[in-house]
Amino acid sequence: MTTTTLTQGIEEYQTDITFGDGINVTGEGTFGSLDVSGDVDVDGTTNLDIVDIDGAVNMATTLLVTGAATLASAVNSKFVKHVAHVTGVTVNSTAGDSAAIGTFVQPANTVITDIKILCAVAPVIGTGDIGYEVGTSSSGAQIVAAITDEILDGGTTVVVGSVTKTTLVAATQNASTSPVSVHFSAAQRNIFCNITNTVNSTTDGSFTFIIEYVQVA
Repeated sequence: MTTTTLTQGIEEYQTDITFGDGINVTGEGTFGSLDVSGDVDVDGTTNLDIVDIDGAVNMATTLLVTGAATLASAVNSKFVKHVAHVTGVTVNSTAGDSAAIGTFVQPANTVITDIKILCAVAPVIGTGDIGYEVGTSSSGAQIVAAITDEILDGGTTVVVGSVTKTTLVAATQNASTSPVSVHFSAAQRNIFCNITNTVNSTTDGSFTFIIEYVQVA
């Protein structure tokens, strides 16, 4: 093939130009738009203002995000700890269950491994108890058994920043019995997070449930 080197600018054409072989440009090329039907191999840095990717992305090294990353759905990685939270679970102005029982949507094929409760806004009650329970039904205690006085026992308030570590319900297991753990769910399901109080509150406060779980399939 004969190679032609152009030392001057290329005259503007109003129709398409077809090349039968490659184009080697040593300087900078400027295009109004570019439609590539084959592969693109870039050895240097690619600076893109906006990227819209319709297909899969395969990355061989680390992804660095300097700004915020917003995900439209959960990131599911097997055997990696995930942390979810349920906010706004309050003490009831009338003794009993919370008037704002929180709901955590447990993803399919996951195991809940830990639940902690953070006091986000201090409640105030008459002298009495504040407790909790976590279950697969509203006011249920299948995941974490009801303990009525562990957050507060015979007091009037809980300080902001107080963290209560719960104990997950253990399944009865022996040599002949190995039931499915209540912490595992093969299908997506709702988990209900409840705060209880034994006397009326004057300030409802607010608690956040911090839930750790692992994807297993």
